[in-house]
Amino acid sequence: MPKKRENNSPVKVTTQASLGSRIFEALTLSEISQLLDQLFAVVSKEQQSLVFSKLKPDTKAVLTQIISPPQTIEKSEQTPKTQPTSLDKLAQSWSELWREWNEIICFASQEEGKYIVQERHWEEPYFDNCTLVEDLEIIAQKMKPLVKTGFENGFSYNDGFAVNLLEAESDISDGIPDWIGIHDGIHLEAAITDCLLEWEWLLAQKQGLDGFKFAENIRKWEEKFVHISLDSDAIINFCCDLPDVQKQLMLAGMTANKESYLWKYILENTHSHWHMFYMETMQSFATPEIYLSSLRATIPQKWENGLPITEDLLTKQEYQEACAVIQETLDSLLRNKQENHPWIPEEELLFVIMDRFSYGYGNQENIKTLLRYYQQAVRELGEIERVNALEIQCLTFESCYDWAKMLEIFALIPVSENTRQALFNSWRDSIIKRGKPYRQSTFYALHFHTDKAVDIWWLHWLLDSITNQETGHTLFEQRITEWLTNLPGDKTQLDGEYGVLRLLTKDLTDIKYQEKSPYPKFYRVVIVPNQASTPDDVSRRKYLQEYAPSDLWETVMDYWKRNLHNFVPKPEMSQNSDYTTNAEWMSALKELAPQNYQKLLSEWKVNHQRRRNLWKAMGNLGLK
Repeated sequence: MPKKRENNSPVKVTTQASLGSRIFEALTLSEISQLLDQLFAVVSKEQQSLVFSKLKPDTKAVLTQIISPPQTIEKSEQTPKTQPTSLDKLAQSWSELWREWNEIICFASQEEGKYIVQERHWEEPYFDNCTLVEDLEIIAQKMKPLVKTGFENGFSYNDGFAVNLLEAESDISDGIPDWIGIHDGIHLEAAITDCLLEWEWLLAQKQGLDGFKFAENIRKWEEKFVHISLDSDAIINFCCDLPDVQKQLMLAGMTANKESYLWKYILENTHSHWHMFYMETMQSFATPEIYLSSLRATIPQKWENGLPITEDLLTKQEYQEACAVIQETLDSLLRNKQENHPWIPEEELLFVIMDRFSYGYGNQENIKTLLRYYQQAVRELGEIERVNALEIQCLTFESCYDWAKMLEIFALIPVSENTRQALFNSWRDSIIKRGKPYRQSTFYALHFHTDKAVDIWWLHWLLDSITNQETGHTLFEQRITEWLTNLPGDKTQLDGEYGVLRLLTKDLTDIKYQEKSPYPKFYRVVIVPNQASTPDDVSRRKYLQEYAPSDLWETVMDYWKRNLHNFVPKPEMSQNSDYTTNAEWMSALKELAPQNYQKLLSEWKVNHQRRRNLWKAMGNLGLK
């Protein structure tokens, strides 16, 4: 308990605030600015010097710069400069930014705080790590210009960013419920990472540590973080901007310690920012032999790394070793290839294999470069058959979707008949596989069960006819006519032939009417042209137009007119009383075969008269 005063008389305490403080409290910043403008307008330079002499040296220096800025000889040579600011003002700004930072961390540590998000009431809430990082990044962008000044002048938070982030991570983990957790991590952006790296670099310099010790400290922080990860590009850029002597020390240290726990996994992982920096530094400072030897070890992870090694071996005329590296590179490129045997250029087109996977334009160019390197190596080794097979391989990447060019390539490049036939069959099979419709409406697939594959269809006959110059036209006409004649009109028997019939209808319509069908509803609802488009549409239609009978479109459309009513989805098979699809098909039927439409409509009015949603859907399309 505080001790009572014996004298009960009040104690008068007088505190007199300074004039400046009272002005600051009484006026707005705008008013204070006007006051200072007026004062400096009437105060002489001698009086200014007298006032400045009573201020702190830093304050005096800043005011002097503001009042009497250095003059340049040519106005045009002046460069924009930041406003001079006193250390006290910078310290104040620094402190305010940290206060905002800590408020964000405090909010993030609350069980029902800003960063616990529940988008819909029936969904589980989650921790919004993205918004948290975005909010911190805004603060870090303002902090970044102050880091060096703050460190050198002992502003608050001398422990730095890494310690603060580690504590923040702990506070957030402890604050939010375990059942929510930080499941997606906290991936910091560039400005936050830059602030941390600059502070740690300044600290390392103060402690007399070199570049490798700095990198080692950053790695230790990365290991301490449980949820936090630094921005990879920011780390690479920061380290690459260090002086060359420091980067050389980092390279030497990483090389000497590459088998240690701290560095082994991270330097062997081609996706790691430290591996990328290590290899870039090695390329700059190590011998080419050491760099390429290290790069070769990474080929199984990143096949593109085989390219500079192969190029170097070709320059040295080490063609046999170049082939060995090319094979390693191909093995890495095709590691997802199902076959166990290595790829052989005379047996299968590489483009066809790669077409099964997703790869960008840049990778396609790299693959073509690899093939050209392969061709150069085997040419020097006298393997002419493989040289020519690789020529076909390269040209396929450029012309695979142009049938005429591909047929010319197979005809003109001299390879053995076995090689030509194998590569042609590889291309032919890919064209057929790509052209075969595999997508259809979910409604139709569910109710008509058209999933039975069709092995031989009209695209086989078309490609066979093209390569048979003597009887090609007659062959295709006979087969397509026979197929259409025997095509079942019962949807349950049509199976996979339904898809190839749609493709044929689409191509013939596009040939005859340039994608403007005389039956637009039928074309849109039944044929669904966007589901049957392929990169070689133009070539396929060109040859179909040349080899098809002149009345083939009419024959195909006659089939649809006779049988489309058998394809209209049955209302009793609809789900959730949604009859939109049924109505759309009826609209297509009415357009194509009005009599069959009226007959089916009459049946529906008897069998489905109580389906109000059906008739509502029909009415929406103007159907009666």
